[in-house]
Amino acid sequence: DNISMSTELDKSIGARLRHFRTVAGFTQEQLAESVDCEISTIAHCENGKDRISLTLLSKIADKLNVELYKFFTIREFETDTRTIESIIELLKQADRTQLGLI
Repeated sequence: DNISMSTELDKSIGARLRHFRTVAGFTQEQLAESVDCEISTIAHCENGKDRISLTLLSKIADKLNVELYKFFTIREFETDTRTIESIIELLKQADRTQLGLI
């Protein structure tokens, strides 16, 4: 076993991290600064390239105002992602009047 090789769990936690970070309106740089780590650490964790420590994940969860368990709950995250993607597609198709109403 190669410890540096990413696992499906690392990748799915990284995808959730990216999702929750973007929903909270943070850039990778802003999040890294707020939890006192390197930007590359955030990027590598989001890509599933590196395994995130539970300590860092806990700090990130606090900063993003997300309960820690949500990084490990697949079904809920997938539902949220599909819903958000659907909303984004609707927003892209909306005209100025519709956007004003939204």
